[in-house]
Amino acid sequence: MSNKLLLIMRNTTFLKKIKLFVIILLGITVLKQVTISYFINNQISNYHIHLLTRTAYNILLAFFSFYMIKTNGLKDVAGLSNVKTKKIGFVIIGSFYLILLNILFVDNIANYTILNISILLVHCISIGFAEELSIRGFLQSSLVTYFKNSKKAIFIASLIFGVLHLINFNKGIYGELSQVLFATFIGVMFGALLLITKRIYPLIIAHALIDFFGGIDSLGHSFTTNNIEPTSLSSAIAITLLVSPCFFFGLYLMKKHIKQKRSQE
Repeated sequence: MSNKLLLIMRNTTFLKKIKLFVIILLGITVLKQVTISYFINNQISNYHIHLLTRTAYNILLAFFSFYMIKTNGLKDVAGLSNVKTKKIGFVIIGSFYLILLNILFVDNIANYTILNISILLVHCISIGFAEELSIRGFLQSSLVTYFKNSKKAIFIASLIFGVLHLINFNKGIYGELSQVLFATFIGVMFGALLLITKRIYPLIIAHALIDFFGGIDSLGHSFTTNNIEPTSLSSAIAITLLVSPCFFFGLYLMKKHIKQKRSQE
């Protein structure tokens, strides 16, 4: 069989599995948003119902992503194999910065109950599993395997991660653009952390903690159409600038990883 034919077959197989994954990913994400919109339009605003519904969709995405990782032989690249975690300090540094930002901007916590905290924590853990297994675990790992270029793979996966945050479109044009940018910046950092640490579980925990501290000021709040106000231009710029260090930290980690890899060759 010629090399050209093998390349065509490889490209076709890659595109098919990526297309399937993106379709299912978008399907679950859109269906989750449709369900939440249905709740709001029908005055179902209970905090517990909304978070548990989102959690169920996250669990579904996490299981699907794990299945795709396993069936496509990506467990090693995705950080799911039984290897020793490396350079965990970088995960602590990156996640601590984002947790600190969330704490600094926490408003008054009105419904500080054990039940609300427990449900929020479970919800955030489900986000960590769903987003890390899908974006970093499967998508980034597939791109790394295909392109043989970790830097390119991280940027593509991070951009997709950022664009997926447009699905809500409830923060105004400035809020949506800033959300895409800061999600992309965080994606670059987390993508580089996966390369450095070789393990995805520390990222799942870090992701969950970041989201937890980002959600504690909404503990027990009812979900209504009036909950979210459009983000101003100045706020959008401030948010983007505050999260931009994650992007540069990710670039530093990628450069460090590439340098280390070259020294081992």
